[in-house]
Amino acid sequence: MAVCLESTVGLEAALASSLFYKLKELQCPPVEGLFLTEPESMQELLCTPSIHRLDILEWICARISPLLQGQFSTLKESQTDVKIKEMARLGFQLMICQAEDLDLIKGLATPQRQLSFMNELVDVIRCPDCATGEAPSCSFEETCMSRVQSTEELLKEMFSSPHFQSVRNPECNPWPSDIKPLLLGGEPLQKRNTLAAKTKDAHLEEYQKMLRETSETLDELKEECSFLGSDALPDSSTVVQALKLAVSDFLLLTSTFSQIYEDEFKAHCSRPAPQISDCGPLFQSVHVSLGICSKELQAIAQFSETSDRIVSAVHSRQVEKEAWGGSSMMTLSSKIEQLRKKYEHFHTALHG
Repeated sequence: MAVCLESTVGLEAALASSLFYKLKELQCPPVEGLFLTEPESMQELLCTPSIHRLDILEWICARISPLLQGQFSTLKESQTDVKIKEMARLGFQLMICQAEDLDLIKGLATPQRQLSFMNELVDVIRCPDCATGEAPSCSFEETCMSRVQSTEELLKEMFSSPHFQSVRNPECNPWPSDIKPLLLGGEPLQKRNTLAAKTKDAHLEEYQKMLRETSETLDELKEECSFLGSDALPDSSTVVQALKLAVSDFLLLTSTFSQIYEDEFKAHCSRPAPQISDCGPLFQSVHVSLGICSKELQAIAQFSETSDRIVSAVHSRQVEKEAWGGSSMMTLSSKIEQLRKKYEHFHTALHG
């Protein structure tokens, strides 16, 4: 266990060293002024939560997506959480992490996972179209499309390969008896055979139990449906006889309809419906009645429309104000009331 842990730590330090020199080659500003020689120091820089590490991630993400560079420049130093969420969203768009993997951006994940994530981001920058120049010559969308196309070509090549088909359908010949213990993890062959025999016996007992339960269920169903047997009593076969009679009648009706369709209906199904003559007295009387009814309906519709217009006109005259030969505006009812008062005043003055 100690040897395995030591090898894992050494591998992580080697990955950190490789990533550090990649950033040096890309002229990453947060790394330019650092002179580290020990892989452990490089691992501590890239895998320990710090502002310097976030600056490195921010520069990598800005190189991949220039839009983020403009967005980061507008944020304040206290808005670190916003930057972390945007970098996680970029990793999700590149399909190398989840949008909720904020611990991965903060540096709280395992060193191996952090180094793998940062290596994949750097590989996006180091693509042939984006590796040179101060500003990337290809956009973020073009980079993603390039990665998708290369992955698609790789999958096509893999699925079309005959080796892949042989892996899916392997032809594994029996191994020699002296090789089997080595393939089975070094355990004795007798112990393996004993374990396999016990497992087989357990499965056989389970299958036998299932067969017994199924057989009992079938016996119960057979007792309930005794009238379906060949040795059923005459009075218990009434249901079967009725079912046979219904099926026979249905078959007869179906065959009769099929025959009539072939002889009478089929000729009319492939051509338009026959024209019915309107010369008969019955059709003429129906036509006249329908014409009268249509005219009455039109008259009722015109009457309703005229009534609505009259009501609308009367309502507008009662509500809307108009000028009645003077400068004042008033409604029709107000004008009538004014004339009535003038007439009463005139009549009182005349007979007073």
